[in-house]
Amino acid sequence: MNLDKLKEKFRLSSKQLIYLGVAVLSVILILALNGFESDNEVSEDLETIPDMSSKYAEELRLQLEEIISKIDGVGDVTVMLTIESSASYVYTTDIDKDELETKTETVIIGNKEALIERIDNPQVSGVLVVCTGGDRAVIQEQVIKAVSTVLDIPSNKVYVAKSN
Repeated sequence: MNLDKLKEKFRLSSKQLIYLGVAVLSVILILALNGFESDNEVSEDLETIPDMSSKYAEELRLQLEEIISKIDGVGDVTVMLTIESSASYVYTTDIDKDELETKTETVIIGNKEALIERIDNPQVSGVLVVCTGGDRAVIQEQVIKAVSTVLDIPSNKVYVAKSN
């Protein structure tokens, strides 16, 4: 379809057709740029996740060392954690349903920031506990039960050894 036919069909002047073209191109440009901004924001959020994971693992390790050292007969304690995954964000979504389709969109607040519903901490897949009393079966059993209970991991994922 050429421009003359468009002008006749919609009864537009040449100026109005130019303004309409500029408006359409502006909308397309804004939508394209908006898409690039949201991709950058997600990648920035993902860059902070490993830092959060290492802080979480370090805090957890320190808490375990402190509580295990209070068990009678354990003595000095060193804990090593093996982390299976990293922390992840779960964003709040808004579900819009109609008769034909369902749309799910991330909830955006303020200055184009996604609303975080929760942060899932990394999963611990194994624990090594080295302690002074680690050669005694009773101490090993108590430490294994304590660690597996606190972290909700199976007891075969916890190993206790004697320190030298």
